[in-house]
Amino acid sequence: MLVRKIKKIEHVVYESEKEFRQYCPNNDLTRNWRDGTEGSWVTTDDGKVCQVLKRGELRNSQSTGVCNYYVRTAIGSFICRDGVKMEGDFRKNMYSFGSDETSLYQQKIHRKKPTRREFLFAKYVAQGDGISEAFIKAYPTNNEKYADYQGKILLSTERVKNLIREEVDKVLHEAEITPLYLLEKMKSVIDNRSAQDKDKIQAIKTLMQISGMMETDKRTESVTLFQGFTKEQLDAIQGGNSKKLIEASREVEK
Repeated sequence: MLVRKIKKIEHVVYESEKEFRQYCPNNDLTRNWRDGTEGSWVTTDDGKVCQVLKRGELRNSQSTGVCNYYVRTAIGSFICRDGVKMEGDFRKNMYSFGSDETSLYQQKIHRKKPTRREFLFAKYVAQGDGISEAFIKAYPTNNEKYADYQGKILLSTERVKNLIREEVDKVLHEAEITPLYLLEKMKSVIDNRSAQDKDKIQAIKTLMQISGMMETDKRTESVTLFQGFTKEQLDAIQGGNSKKLIEASREVEK
């Protein structure tokens, strides 16, 4: 007999049906755990017996009307599909689907392929929306604190950074801002003795950071730096009007 305490309540997992019958001789037993309902006792794929603590729905956002069911037991959470096995030891994270012991946070961080909603989130961030605003637009939530927290997690992942990088590159291309253009501008500013050179240098430095030509430990990484910059601001440097771009840069670097 195995016992797992969840929210101060002990939940038993029996090693076999024989052991289960010793303690619960009159209880019904569902042979296929995928058919289990909340409160029912089910048989796992490796012969254990446990109780279904919750049965819920997972809606597929990409297929209207399509949903999968899942059950949560003391062993862990499992999607009710024929190819999914309920077996083995207690999951480290009983709320996570899957056979490994990684947390939901770790799964989100290390996943390689972006989801449809992550594409939308990246697009909104690249357009200048704040983190929570972009998350709320892309995901079904109105909780700003939750959106801000989850959005920051997404911004720390390489797959979302790459998505935003692609969106930023599109705008830079439209503004005809290339690495060669930036280097030529930097050279001309260095050669110019104008009193406003420091502002222009800062503006070009900002553009170089956006383009990925310079590494920085500040918040000016490509994922967050582009927020607040419009095409007009990017074009302003070409006309020597860098005031707005400078102000935006200073705000980001706080």
